[in-house]
Amino acid sequence: MAKLQIFLPDGNRTSHDLADEKTTVGRVADNLVQIDDGSVSSRHAELVMENGACHLHDLGSTNGTFVNGEQVTDAILRHGDEVRFGTVETVFQGEEESPDQPLPESTAATAAVAKLSARPPEFVSSSPIPKNLKKKDVVAMALYAVAGIAVLVFAAAVVMILGMAVPS
Repeated sequence: MAKLQIFLPDGNRTSHDLADEKTTVGRVADNLVQIDDGSVSSRHAELVMENGACHLHDLGSTNGTFVNGEQVTDAILRHGDEVRFGTVETVFQGEEESPDQPLPESTAATAAVAKLSARPPEFVSSSPIPKNLKKKDVVAMALYAVAGIAVLVFAAAVVMILGMAVPS
């Protein structure tokens, strides 16, 4: 028997058996599955069991019905589908698919082989050792050398002046 497991915003979980042919989901008490949450419409959606499959129909809800992250108005639910009514998360638990049932169509993206390989313009190196790309500035090095010599000459002059002073 199919079930709908509901994860309420307050952290509680509840599970509803989908035993009836038609199960309504909404915020008000006349629904078979009542979800008391402001994001759920009064009459949000209905689940209809037909030929062993569960059909989901959105009933014009304000905040939408989503299956596996995509907004839907009608969908056929499969075991394990994540269904969201407004902001309330649920999981549909139907009969597990047997191996003889066809698999759903693949929507995986295909990879394209690169014709050229180049560093993207916004590439940033994650190396902890920065690469030194600066060229040596010969003029700056010469100025530092002249300044160093000037400091040494000044220090020598101070030592000589202090050494000439005669104590009386």
